Amino acid sequence: MFFRKILAVLGATLFFINATAQTPMNKYDKAWKKIDSLINKKGLTQSALTEVNKLFTLAKKDKQEAQQVKALLYKMNLQEMREEDALLKSIQQLEVESSTAGESVRSILNSITAERYWNYFQQHRWQLYNRTKTIDFKKKDIATWGIDDFHRKIGQLYLESLKNEKQLQQTKLEPFDAIIIKGNVRHLRPTLFDLLAHRALDYFRNDEQDVNKPSYTFELDQASSFDPAADFISRKFPAKDSLSLHHAALLLYQRLLAFHINDKKPDALIDADIDRLAFVHQNAVMDNKEELYKNALTHIGQQYENHPAAAQAWFLL
Repeated sequence: MFFRKILAVLGATLFFINATAQTPMNKYDKAWKKIDSLINKKGLTQSALTEVNKLFTLAKKDKQEAQQVKALLYKMNLQEMREEDALLKSIQQLEVESSTAGESVRSILNSITAERYWNYFQQHRWQLYNRTKTIDFKKKDIATWGIDDFHRKIGQLYLESLKNEKQLQQTKLEPFDAIIIKGNVRHLRPTLFDLLAHRALDYFRNDEQDVNKPSYTFELDQASSFDPAADFISRKFPAKDSLSLHHAALLLYQRLLAFHINDKKPDALIDADIDRLAFVHQNAVMDNKEELYKNALTHIGQQYENHPAAAQAWFLL
């Protein structure tokens, strides 16, 4: 199904496309139903693309940001069904649109663009591993890039998506319901900052860059990375390796936990903190990491013993 293809391409369930938008988007509901019918029932992808382009223009005119993003995603996926090198074209389209978009939409588009670059990298990783480093990072043809070039660009885009931190932390997700699967854990991703931060962490937690580790590579070797959240957010983790994905992940966990440290309802805090501890446990190199991990989980379980979210800490123990 077309929707499953979008899910696979985006790689994050929170950025899936809903079949219908929220009221009062009736004109958009009707238009999307027509487009879905052209795709899923009739297989008329070119006709669907024509309708999507019309809807994209209308959404821009109406300043309906979520509908703009939704139309853009449909457009890119329809093109990928019909054209060669469509992934490269979609990256170019995203970069053009993000250059003129409003702050919130630009943040979303930067996150999606980063993911598209990551998809391209994964599709061509074996070629890239056998390629020597390129010197001029500003080359327009990404087919000439090396591994470091991709990781630098992807990392920059994910961090750029979180640049306007205060605004994103004040932006609720309801205006973007047209492009989000709500599920039953909205309280764990209460703001656009949360959503984009967790998308970025999905990338920064990976080990893909291990092939090109420098001699001064960053390692998770400080016991303070297991500290309780209130202490962890102020710890220093120096690194010479500017391309270290794990260092970027650790710093992003600090930002995320600092945002939620004083929440009256600690659900989002506990969820992110347990996620942080699991990441550190998996990648830490200190000999006593098992003991540190168990102590950290026990601390969460005891600190929030009357809160259902802490059950996950006991389960992991």
